[in-house]
Amino acid sequence: MKDTRTLGIALTKEACPLCGKAVDGPIIINRRLSSYHAKQVEEMHGKVVGFMKEPCTECQDLMKQGFLLIGYVEAKSGDCSPENIYRSGNQWVIRKEAAEKMFPGKDLSKGAMFFPVEAAHQMGFPDCNLNA
Repeated sequence: MKDTRTLGIALTKEACPLCGKAVDGPIIINRRLSSYHAKQVEEMHGKVVGFMKEPCTECQDLMKQGFLLIGYVEAKSGDCSPENIYRSGNQWVIRKEAAEKMFPGKDLSKGAMFFPVEAAHQMGFPDCNLNA
């Protein structure tokens, strides 16, 4: 029997630009009412379609406690953009004053930054995931 559905709906996901966690994203509906386009939309159901504009709730809560460092593996990363960073799974919160001393001249206004997990290990940060 031929598929005659012409309307497809998908609940997609978006990733946190900091930790990479997938959270519920937009609901997608095809505008071209054809079975081909409906199938394309339905295939997006449950998949990550991009990054959120703001950090997830958990990252925002950590940023309220201080300055958030997101561990990443330099050898597996491209630039420090959310799309090209290889996250280690580590997150550390430090005092904002400590961040200002550690990173003089850096723009810390976003409340978070990516930090090499190897450097964190050398500095004695706890639970560094060097095997990421």
